[in-house]
Amino acid sequence: MTKVRTPTQDWAYPTAKGRTMDIADIAMLEAIVRHGSINKASEVLHVTQPTLSKRLSRLEHTLGTSLFLRSSSGLTPTPHTRFIIERAQPIKTMIANIERHIELANTLETGTLSIGIGPIIEQLYFPHALHALTQSETSTLNLSIRTESAEDLARLLVEGVIDIAIGPFEHRDDDAPFTVHPIARQPLVYAARRKHPLVAQHESGQAVTREDLTEYPLIAPHAPRYIADQAEVHGQFDDARILCDNYAIIRDFIKRSDHLTAGPISVFSQDVKDGALALIPFVKPIDWHASCITRPESETLPVIEKVIEVFAAHELPSLH
Repeated sequence: MTKVRTPTQDWAYPTAKGRTMDIADIAMLEAIVRHGSINKASEVLHVTQPTLSKRLSRLEHTLGTSLFLRSSSGLTPTPHTRFIIERAQPIKTMIANIERHIELANTLETGTLSIGIGPIIEQLYFPHALHALTQSETSTLNLSIRTESAEDLARLLVEGVIDIAIGPFEHRDDDAPFTVHPIARQPLVYAARRKHPLVAQHESGQAVTREDLTEYPLIAPHAPRYIADQAEVHGQFDDARILCDNYAIIRDFIKRSDHLTAGPISVFSQDVKDGALALIPFVKPIDWHASCITRPESETLPVIEKVIEVFAAHELPSLH
């Protein structure tokens, strides 16, 4: 996993009394809050107990307020302390991202690259994309890959836990802390077992209505927000009885039941070719988007450019 170093004291902020409050102070407060005592916090921070006590006293003197309530049971943080720790989180994230940026910028050939992918990306692009990465100039990189929902991937990217995310992200102007690199776009379709009544209805040339679709239970993955919003407007894809992000399980399940599912065409291409599944179009067309998202400051780094290049060059499975 991506290693986040402990920030140094160089990142400091002037207080009203002239002394600077630095990131080490934040780490000290967090350790004391977490462990409830200066003694335990000093062990974690690898300083002596008297030294940590003096640092806390100096900080309280500088800020002109008590930061902990002392009692026989230990130290209880005051509202001021909780405020400092809460407001310091974006600063810590920024520092971690700066350090990670420099680390990635230094090399294309060593270190660890942390990649986050969505469940559909995992199925459609791996192991092909992974093989391409291991055959390129990134082959000596250590890769850390995790599969999460689109919402979790975006959060992990902001926090600096992952370096790049590939998932169902829509290319829009308001995707503010990210740069979006589109790599694929496909219509969403319903899929059902080959001998499903609705398949016969569709192939006979008779339109399949929303009312027809709601007669059968739906098993489907969690939809990203932009798909869920469109589906709600059009009155479709909103009655899933079973939520499952694993399409291997979904496809096997619908082959054995009258359940329907939905997803981008490529997810079902092999089963359609094999004659196990058939497709039914959405009543109102909705597109699925796949994109790589990066933090703006990282998009031109060679290692990030290589990952985007590999995913953009990969052709998704087709029905032909």
